[in-house]
Amino acid sequence: MLDRRPTWLTITLYVSAGLLAGLAIGPTLFLLLVALQPSGSNLVSIPTQPTLANFRQAWTDGDLTWPFVNSVIVTVVRSLLNVFLAALAAYPLARMNFRGRNVLFVVILATMMIPEQVIVVPMYRTIISMGLADSLIAVIIPFSVSAFGIFMCRQAFAQIPASLEEAARMDGCSSFGVWRHVMLPLSAPTLATLALFSMIGAWSELLWPLVVLQSKDNFTLPVAINQLLGEFATNPRMAYAGAVLALIPIIVAFIAAQKWLKPGLFAGAVKG
Repeated sequence: MLDRRPTWLTITLYVSAGLLAGLAIGPTLFLLLVALQPSGSNLVSIPTQPTLANFRQAWTDGDLTWPFVNSVIVTVVRSLLNVFLAALAAYPLARMNFRGRNVLFVVILATMMIPEQVIVVPMYRTIISMGLADSLIAVIIPFSVSAFGIFMCRQAFAQIPASLEEAARMDGCSSFGVWRHVMLPLSAPTLATLALFSMIGAWSELLWPLVVLQSKDNFTLPVAINQLLGEFATNPRMAYAGAVLALIPIIVAFIAAQKWLKPGLFAGAVKG
C-alpha cells in the first residue's frame, strides 16, 4: 500500500500552485479589469459598469488594423522559417557523423547565453548596410532561426529509433527524404511546441521592431500599442485595451496547437 501524502505537504503544494497561478494570471486579469473601466472611474477598482468602448476606441483611434496585419505577417513567416531552418540544421547534428559535430553544437548552444540587447547595434548596422531598414523583412531575418529551436529539434531527432531511418533508406530515401518523411512527422509535438514558442516570441517582441521600424505603416502591434501609452497618457485604459486585444491571437494559437502537443507520438512505431 502506498503511503499517503502528509496533509501539510498537500496544503503547501496547493498554496504554492495557487500563488504561481496568481502570478501568471494576475497581470492579464489586471489589464482586463482596467480595459473594462469606464472613463473617469478608479483604475484599481473592479468595474461596476464594464464597457467595451475602450476596445473600440483603442482599435479605431489607435489605428491598430495595419499593425495587426504586420504582426500576423511577421509572426507567421518567422515561425515557419524558425521551424523549417531549425529542423533542417538539427538533422545532421543528430543523425550524421562528421568531424567537429559536437563542437559545432556546443558553439550553437553558447549563442543562447548572449542577450538580445548586446547584439542590437551590430544587427542594426548590418540591416542598414543591406538597405533593409524600416521594413518587415528587417524584423523577420535576424530571428528566422534560433539556437533554442535547433536544440529542441536535435534532441527530438536523436530519440527517433535508428531502425526507422534504416528502413527508409532501404526503400530508396535520400537524406532529405528521411528528414522529410521520417523525422518531421515523428517530431510533430516538438515542432508544434517550437512553432508555438516562436509565435509567442515574434508576436510580443518590442525591442527590435522598435529599433528598426520608423514609419507608422510598418509598425507591428507591440510597437503600435507602445505608441498608445504616449497618445493616451491621461487615459491608459485605451492602451490596456489594446494590450488585451493583442493577447487574443496568442491564446487562440495556443488552444489550436493543443492537439499537436501529444507525447509518445511514435511509441510503438517499431515492433519488438
